[in-house]
Amino acid sequence: MAKSFSMTSVLFLMPRCEIELKVNDLILIIIIMSGWNAYIDNLMSSSDGIRKAAIIGYPDASVWAHSEGAALFNVIEPELKKFAGLFDNIAAVPTTGADLEGIHYIVPRTEENLIFGKKDKSGFFAAKTKSAILIAVYEGENAVGSEVRSAVEKLANYLTDSGY
Repeated sequence: MAKSFSMTSVLFLMPRCEIELKVNDLILIIIIMSGWNAYIDNLMSSSDGIRKAAIIGYPDASVWAHSEGAALFNVIEPELKKFAGLFDNIAAVPTTGADLEGIHYIVPRTEENLIFGKKDKSGFFAAKTKSAILIAVYEGENAVGSEVRSAVEKLANYLTDSGY
């Protein structure tokens, strides 16, 4: 008995290789990557506006991965611990703001498991899953911000569905 599959998009993040499959006359290319840094690479490539990114553990704020090189996410451990703690009382964050990489951001809005920070023409989106926090720092106008938010939420949903 033949099985049929209905997929709109597939993303697997495991050891790096490319596989091409033919499914009902459609070509499906799956890119498989390795390690937490692959998630950072994937997140940064999803929007030209993303300048830096990190994934930290929740609630301990341990660094799982962060962007490197010219896009180095400057890890300041006490600051990340405080940042992770913001998700414990997310409703209060707009009154206090948030600090990342030594920069204080105003927080115009939060949602369940999502913090949006803004400073001049830059900002960040951070999304919490069961055991991780994804952070993407961006530069650009509102259109860039919405693209970054979408990328962060998509990866957060993927990690949530994967048990993280």
